[in-house]
Order: sequence, then structure tokens, then C-alpha cells
Amino acid sequence: MDDGLESVSHLEIPRAEVWRRCRLPGPTDAQECRIPGFPSMDGAPGCAAEVLESAPQKLLRCRKLDMPCAETEITVRIEPANAAGWPTRVTLRQAGFGDALPRDILEAHWRQIAADFRLYLEREVTLPGTAWGLDLGALFRQTPVGLEATAIVAGGLVDRAGLRDGDLLLTVGPIRVHDLSQLWTVLALLPADREIALGWSRGREWREALVGP
Repeated sequence: MDDGLESVSHLEIPRAEVWRRCRLPGPTDAQECRIPGFPSMDGAPGCAAEVLESAPQKLLRCRKLDMPCAETEITVRIEPANAAGWPTRVTLRQAGFGDALPRDILEAHWRQIAADFRLYLEREVTLPGTAWGLDLGALFRQTPVGLEATAIVAGGLVDRAGLRDGDLLLTVGPIRVHDLSQLWTVLALLPADREIALGWSRGREWREALVGP
């Protein structure tokens, strides 16, 4: 089943200008960019993305690099809305979520993403960081048996719990986490001002800790 989410906008903006605005200003890099409207745990506007396909004023296809929903694919398609060439139709799409996230949660977040993306296209306004869930202070690499901790931030929640790079995060609270999408869902539902229990393995050893905000 297609798990993608899509939004179509008709804008009174030339295609060349839409193309410029569908990536945030920053260092020129043919392989990476930041896309406005999408959430990121690093606190910067937009999300980090790897460029997979780029056709100026027509198509931008990327892989999201950061949480939440890392590894999903983002597509921006730009085309005339009719034979007259005006207005400009912009189709924004994100896909590859898998089955871990409930559809209603995805759709609720998507409405905000689509609105924030269009806000930037129309007015070049980026919003302050929005709470999308507790920040564990680490990145995670998905493996067949759990989430391997990497890039642990000193003083962050994961660091204070005692995890080290290479440890395998297995539980958050009472919930077994299997993949990145599930982790994001669990974190989004946890109060940010309460202690959280993390369970992980270091080699063959099971460890757990209760850590406060």
C-alpha cells in the first residue's frame, strides 16, 4: 500500500522563484540541502536532505537525513497548472514511512508540514522550532534488532542515561522500539518534563536507567 502523503498548491509565483524557494538559503552543495517546512531535531529551520534528483524549475527529489522520519523521501514537483502556464502548481510529497506510524498521527503532522512549506514559498517565513517530541540527544542507526546509538551529545538525555556509541537502544519506557519511525512516535507522545526509562544492550549485557529531563 502507498504510504505517501501529498499536498498540491496553486501559487501566483513564477516557477523560477518557486524553485529558488524550495531550498533554504545556505552553502551551495549539489548533494545536500535544507527543505523548508519540515521538522528537524537540530533546531535549524527546515530539514537536512540528500539530493537524489534535481531538474531546475521542475523536480527536486531528496532523502531526509534527520529525525523525525529520517530516510523518508521528499519530492517537490513544479509545473504550470494549465496550458496558459499560470498559476504555478507545486506538488509536495513525502513517502517511505513504513507501517510503524499510525496514519492519523502522520496526517496531523503532514498538515503542519504542508502549511509551513507553503508559508515559505509564499512569504519566505520560517517558524521557530516546533516540539515534535523529546530530544534524546543522539542519532540512531537502524539495525535488524534495534537502534544503534551514534553521535551522542554530551550532557544530553542519552549521555546522562549512560549509553555510548554502538550501544543498542531497545526500550523507551515500557515500549520495545524496533525502528526509527516507531521511536519518533513514542517520543512524540512522552511528556518532556518527566523522567524516562531507557533500556539498551552493550554487547551481551542488558542495561537500563531512569533519567530526568
